[in-house]
Amino acid sequence: MSTAENAAAAIAQKNSLVPTPAATSNCTWTFTSPQTAANKYLQFCVTVNGNITEFQSPSGVEHIRVGGFTEGYGICDGTTGAVPYYDYADSGDSGNWLAPVTLATTATSVKISRTTSDGIWTLTQTIALNKPAASAYVTMALKNNTAVPRLATIVRFADVDAGGVLHNNLDGTLDSAWGYDPIGSSAPYAGLLLQVNGPNTFSHQGWAINTSVGPNPCTPNANFVGTLTNVDGGIVSWNLFPSIAKNTTKTVKLKYTAF
Repeated sequence: MSTAENAAAAIAQKNSLVPTPAATSNCTWTFTSPQTAANKYLQFCVTVNGNITEFQSPSGVEHIRVGGFTEGYGICDGTTGAVPYYDYADSGDSGNWLAPVTLATTATSVKISRTTSDGIWTLTQTIALNKPAASAYVTMALKNNTAVPRLATIVRFADVDAGGVLHNNLDGTLDSAWGYDPIGSSAPYAGLLLQVNGPNTFSHQGWAINTSVGPNPCTPNANFVGTLTNVDGGIVSWNLFPSIAKNTTKTVKLKYTAF
């Protein structure tokens, strides 16, 4: 795909998305780590709802804020059926969230709490800049607010447009998922990696899907077809919480890194 074709496709993708009223890709907080002898440049931004809708590393090389700015999170309550809750910025949300609450901010992090409109779940996200790792650390803590144990899965999704290019190669493993531009394609041959950040005792997996629209968290592998080549797709990190006791919280730690 030529530069002109990529630009036209990015505009078309942006125009095709119709965010729901509460969903937004607007940056509320921006975190920057300048290039130094020891550290790689990184700049990313976070929306009021806890989406990462810009990820630039190295300087001038963007991986998310291209076309539709789609990144975010989803929960599936599998206790009695399958009830999805999600927010993916430009590709919309499920419409069953209360307004977010900003709990804390620093020069390198933000902590945001959001409760589902039925009151069952509270998701607290801490998104932090790690300068030495040139990474965005994402901690997602899910609390069961009810008086009974509940089963849930939680996903993180990004529409990767590595190096500003919509069509990438994408794949995943047990601990990670990624999209990249290979040598011989459009420069700058960049990539974005989403991976587990530290020990994870839950059933978990990473994979790519052949769509740039965030998945239903109750069927997150619906568009999984294996390794993707030259596709405008996205990456998923999936975690299963088989039982969350009443008034108890389970936590997953992930990170985004450019390569």
